[in-house]
Parts: sequence; structure tokens; C-alpha cells
Amino acid sequence: MRKKHPEHVNLERWLVSYADFITLLFAFFVIMYAISQADVSKFKAVSASIKSAFEPAGPTSMISGASTGGGTTANPFETIENQSGRVINMPQGKTNTASDPDPDLQNMKEALEETISLELGSTDISDKVQMNYDSQGLVVRLAAKDFYDTGDTQVRLDMQPILDRIGRVLQQTKRLIRIEGHTDVSEANSEVYPTDWELSAARAAWAVRYFVKRFNLDPRKIGAAGYSHFRPLSEGDDLKSRAKNRRIEIIILNNTYKTPDEQ
Repeated sequence: MRKKHPEHVNLERWLVSYADFITLLFAFFVIMYAISQADVSKFKAVSASIKSAFEPAGPTSMISGASTGGGTTANPFETIENQSGRVINMPQGKTNTASDPDPDLQNMKEALEETISLELGSTDISDKVQMNYDSQGLVVRLAAKDFYDTGDTQVRLDMQPILDRIGRVLQQTKRLIRIEGHTDVSEANSEVYPTDWELSAARAAWAVRYFVKRFNLDPRKIGAAGYSHFRPLSEGDDLKSRAKNRRIEIIILNNTYKTPDEQ
């Protein structure tokens, strides 16, 4: 009877399992790399578009002033105001900022937040500047008592560097801009400004001239409005409460300015 040779044990069988493991690991990292390369900005834009489509009080669209059809043409600076806007607090470290559905306005808010903080030397600027999103767009409110003295139309000289910071950001946008002036109760008491209507409009007009002259803003994309004392921030009658109402509001509208060639 022929003698059987002893079987050899295959000591390299582990290589099969190791090769499978390496293949799976490679596939895993390829998938992770592909996910990391997704276009986040496009995803946000699509998400914002879907959200605005389902919001009944979404941004109003701009109606061209160059229309040749019948009827009256809409003023692109006039939008329906939503009093229940979303306030954006600006605390230290920017830990409580609200997200805006429009990525462009969100970027502008962050740019304004950073540049004003640099000017003031502090990350807490809410006592001098507040920002608010509503149906119109992004509202930048200079609502501190330091910006205006009673009866004056010009922002105080020591506060004008903040306007300069804002103006540099406004230079970069194609959005329409409306500046609204507000006064204290019965603040006007001169022959030049016999009522608060003239005084509030003059405050807004002064700010418009300031931005147009200093930063060469296109005057066709910026407008002014005065609301007298009928939209107060505070109903109190003490000096501190009344001082809060002396302000201008710089509104970066949802509407984009279009030249006649683009319309």
C-alpha cells in the first residue's frame, strides 16, 4: 500500500481576508471623499429656493420700472413690511446668530458684523447696531442714542466711521438699498424742519448723500424715506426711551438692481 504524503497547511490564507478588508476600506474612503466634495453653496441655494416657494410671505419680486404696459409701475424700493421680523442678536462670539434663507444676505450680515466689530474693538455691538431679517430683506438699524443729537440730521462725527464700514460692504452688493429716517416725538422745532416728517426724511437723505458721495454708490439703487415718529422702538416718555427712536435704518432689500440692459 502506497504511503500518503502529509498534507501541507496553507499559511497564506489570511491574505484573502486581508485583501477583502483593504478593498472595503478603499471603497469607504472613496465614498467619504466624494461626499466631502459636494457643492455646499448650491445645496443652500436649492434649499432656500424651495423654502421661499412654500412661504406665503416670501420676498417680493422687483417689477421693472421700464415696463411699457398699461397701468402704474411699481416702485422697486417699496416693499410690504413685515413687523414680525427675525431679530439677530450679535453677542460675543456670534453664538446666537439666526440663519437667513438667502445666502447672499447671510454673507452680507456676517461681513457687516465683522467689520463693525473691528471698528468698535468689540464683538458685542448690539448696544449700537442691531440687525433684523424681515420680508423686505436685511435691516441694519443704527438705534443707539450716540448716533443722533436731538434735532440733528447728521450722524455724529465719532459714529461716522461705523457708516464707513457699512458703506464699504454696500459697495459690493447689487441689491437695492432703502434708508429710512425716524425721529423722537415732536423732535422738530425749527423753521427748516417744522415737523418730524421733514426731519426724518432729512436724516435718511443725508445718509443717502453720504454713501453716494463717499463710496460712489449708484444713486439709482439707493433711496430714502421718512417716517416721522410713528414707528417708534420705544413707547416710553423718558429721555432714554425717546433717544432710541432717533435713528436711521439701512435696509438691504431682497430685490436686485438691474440696469436697463439687464431688464
